[in-house]
Amino acid sequence: MSQMKIVKRNVAIALGIICIILVAGIGGVMAYYTMQINNKDSTYNDYVATHSHTDTEYNASQNNYNSYVSTHSHTDSDYNALLTDHHHTDEEYNTMQSNYQNEQNIYNNYVNDHHHTDEEYNSAIASKPAKLIQVNLKAEDNRPFLQQSYLHVYGYVCNVGGDTAYNAVLYVEAWIGAVLAFNTTISLGTINGESYTSVDSQVAYSGNALTTWQVWSNPTGISMSWG
Repeated sequence: MSQMKIVKRNVAIALGIICIILVAGIGGVMAYYTMQINNKDSTYNDYVATHSHTDTEYNASQNNYNSYVSTHSHTDSDYNALLTDHHHTDEEYNTMQSNYQNEQNIYNNYVNDHHHTDEEYNSAIASKPAKLIQVNLKAEDNRPFLQQSYLHVYGYVCNVGGDTAYNAVLYVEAWIGAVLAFNTTISLGTINGESYTSVDSQVAYSGNALTTWQVWSNPTGISMSWG
């Protein structure tokens, strides 16, 4: 009988100890979560303090957003494609747009002041008489060893007029000192209006080296001199 009492007393003591441990654990858990809640409350209060926008400010932002969406209704794919091909800022775009508009105005003003038709232009060109000019036309005295000396004339002759130049020629004269070495022509044939022909001719001569020479074309009579 006494042993039964001892057992019951031990069980009661053990249960009491367990209860004390449970109460202590629950108290610790409650204290921990209370501290966490207080920390969250503090963080929330700090956020509210730094993000204290009014309903009016929020509504204004919402209206701006809605307005932007209504005028910029592109998909993400559209935006990405545009961004890939047009990686300029708004300022750069606006500058280019302004420059383009200025150039457009200049062009329009020019067109308003120079409003000739193609027929008028062609008529004006066709009425221009033939006029021959030399382009990169050169003459060089060549005296190869034990061979015939010659004046090499080469380059281009252009007809900048509208009419055809018939029987066009180059006149070539050269002197050895005060003595005329030769006076000849190089035939160019027919040169249509606004066209050209190439020249590559050798004018042979005898005697000492040339001192001066000149080449000119008809019908203008403009000459080129060397020496």
